[in-house]
Amino acid sequence: MAARRWLEALAAALLLACPLLAHAQVDDNIYGVADLSWGRFEPSGSIKDDRFNSNSLSATFIGINVKDGLDGGWTPGLTLETFFRFQDFATGRKPNDPLLSRNAFVSLASPYGSVRVGRLQTYLFDTTVRFNALANSIAFSPAVRHVFQSGNIEGVQGDFYWDRAVSYSTPNLDGLTVNAMVAKGAAAHRGDYGATSIVWAHGLFAGALSLQRVHLNDGFNDPTIENTLQAGATYDFGVARAFAESTWTNDIGLGVRSRELSLGASIPLGPGRLDLQAAFTKATGLAVDRKHTSTSAAYLYAYDSLTDLYVAAMDDRVRGQTHGRSAAIGVRHKFE
Repeated sequence: MAARRWLEALAAALLLACPLLAHAQVDDNIYGVADLSWGRFEPSGSIKDDRFNSNSLSATFIGINVKDGLDGGWTPGLTLETFFRFQDFATGRKPNDPLLSRNAFVSLASPYGSVRVGRLQTYLFDTTVRFNALANSIAFSPAVRHVFQSGNIEGVQGDFYWDRAVSYSTPNLDGLTVNAMVAKGAAAHRGDYGATSIVWAHGLFAGALSLQRVHLNDGFNDPTIENTLQAGATYDFGVARAFAESTWTNDIGLGVRSRELSLGASIPLGPGRLDLQAAFTKATGLAVDRKHTSTSAAYLYAYDSLTDLYVAAMDDRVRGQTHGRSAAIGVRHKFE
């Protein structure tokens, strides 16, 4: 936390000084998403919970971005974001999240690419949400549930936000972008993290390859080494946009390998859109033979350019566990 406060103070000082430079142009923007729903939430193996929720379609958050355009295309910036939970009117996805629980970083963009330093969302999460029809729905996206919400036997180790991180992204080269990130983590997630992704978008097609390596070593528990590879693609056929992604995880410490395959489609239907997604994961290792299948559907009606009304449902099954059924109705509003 001390390191992050130092970075934020440094960024603020730089941004305050920038207007003194010739031809500088300071821009600031407050933005976010408010997602509120009511429903039944029951992952496989859990007891059903009827409640309000703040991340059924998208996680509720608020953020501020300040940037200063300088001569030559150089742009320093500061981004601060936090999640918010309507159900108990608190910040963060969970009680032990930091105050700035989403992205919190200083940045420098230039004709040579962009650099960010601070708390960053991982590239693996970026590609997972980009190449599935239900995007970043924590509650109803099968891909997000299997890769990030099903424990380290099946999914990846650690959070999909990395602390004490540094990233670099190349300029967009005719639709191609290459990204790299390293991090040290903090507290219980202390260790060495590394990731890279290659994303290409051209016309109606987009694809990505993402690699991640996590080495956790908090000084108390046994060290963990995990390697993850993901490939994803999407294509717009006009009548529907198709999505596909596959994720391979090798947890060397646990001796477990898993493979996730997720397929989906987004289909214009009546006045709205129908999103369909399924995920299938098999994890094997010493004393591990786990099979997980999830299917989801959501119907979205665009009330206006910033507000969606929606209903969503998921069927979640892990072999040997109770059957999970979830459903919710809600509203999502984007502000910028």
